[in-house]
Amino acid sequence: MCRTMLLALVLGVVLTSSGAARGQDFAHSYAVVVGVDDYSGLHLRKLTNAESDANAVARYFAAQHYQVTPLIGPQNATKSKVGDAVRAIATRITENDRFVFFFAGHGKARHTEGVDVAYLVVPGGLSTDDPDSLISTGDVVAYSRELDRARHQLFIFDSCYAGLMGQFQTRSAGAPPLYASESFLVRDLSSRKVRQYLSAGGEDQEVLDNGPAHLSWFTYFLLKGLEPGVVTRRDSGVITFAELASYVQALSANPKHTPAFGSLAGHGGGEFLLLSTAKGVPPLDPLPTIGVQTLRDLGFLTRSDTPERVGTRIDRMREPIDLLYQAWLQKDFESYMRQLDGGVVQSGRMKSGTTYQRGYDEIKERRRRDFDRLERVEVGKYEVMYQGSEGSQATFGVRYSMTFYWKDGKVSQERNISECYRVRELPGEGRWVIVRNDDYQHRICGQ
Repeated sequence: MCRTMLLALVLGVVLTSSGAARGQDFAHSYAVVVGVDDYSGLHLRKLTNAESDANAVARYFAAQHYQVTPLIGPQNATKSKVGDAVRAIATRITENDRFVFFFAGHGKARHTEGVDVAYLVVPGGLSTDDPDSLISTGDVVAYSRELDRARHQLFIFDSCYAGLMGQFQTRSAGAPPLYASESFLVRDLSSRKVRQYLSAGGEDQEVLDNGPAHLSWFTYFLLKGLEPGVVTRRDSGVITFAELASYVQALSANPKHTPAFGSLAGHGGGEFLLLSTAKGVPPLDPLPTIGVQTLRDLGFLTRSDTPERVGTRIDRMREPIDLLYQAWLQKDFESYMRQLDGGVVQSGRMKSGTTYQRGYDEIKERRRRDFDRLERVEVGKYEVMYQGSEGSQATFGVRYSMTFYWKDGKVSQERNISECYRVRELPGEGRWVIVRNDDYQHRICGQ
């Protein structure tokens, strides 16, 4: 049993009613915040900062005018009380409202009938196998469905194996441009449906718990990134999900866990937005600043020479990978090939054990045949993990599950496939392309 950092299943756009966010016109904002340190009743290790994380996150959303239901401590953070809180909000939530769920505590994974399933562990049961002690992926889906009338939903999981929560996604969508005017960010991107997530560790990774200011390392970076001027210098305080996720991803990467973020089922091309801590009432006190050298000494940032700058560029670096998967969904051969460098190399190992290495021309020939034969493609899972960068090149790990429906009626599936991508920036174009793809890895590169 362990604790990881974050999977954020974002089913909406989070903004307060002040400043530029007023155009979103939310009537009510709700948050359920769960945190527990003491698991003595389940004979699990006591956590250091889960309740502190939950209290800090509750303060943030309360300052942003959310009606917060805090379920903090072993007497409150039970499955029955979580369910009661969700159902109480479900009875009054409308399409003009939004909802956030945050959990900090132990997590667990089970391998059942060939499938790994994630659970949030809560007090209340007799053991860690007791259903009363486990909030499953299915339970989270049920919460979301009960709250279906809400225009926007956000789920944040600060627990071990939370990366597995992403497995109930069914489709992936490419991100819209993130460099437009602020009025575009607020008016257009916030009006579209959003299904996004952020995972501090992969589905099989543990994460460091004991961070600065009595927080886990992830919650520290999450709240630090929401401080004014850290991620963006917009006077309004508006911060996009991609900007915040890129910052967290770049700075919290370490040998134990590699953050990932992506799109989930139903993503409609919008963008998750927040306001800085300074825009809340009352504004939150700034967290201590941890120097880059200190982070390196602690084992962070081992694969990035310029983490302060990289954080704001990751969304552009990973764009060709996102667009590659989007091309599969749209059966867009030309878009697929546009993401590849002319000197690209693809290597891998087939199930038979046969290895291969392909260049641009062979990839082009094979993909043209594939796209001609395809009826449709479904992406069942898709997460991208930043591995580091050097100069004009960067490395990402990808884990995905896809189902291919062919015109001849055949169906083929690829489940929990790991890949490694290296991308480079094209001089003078401001765009990145894929220069290497290592297919069918046993583990994501860098893990």
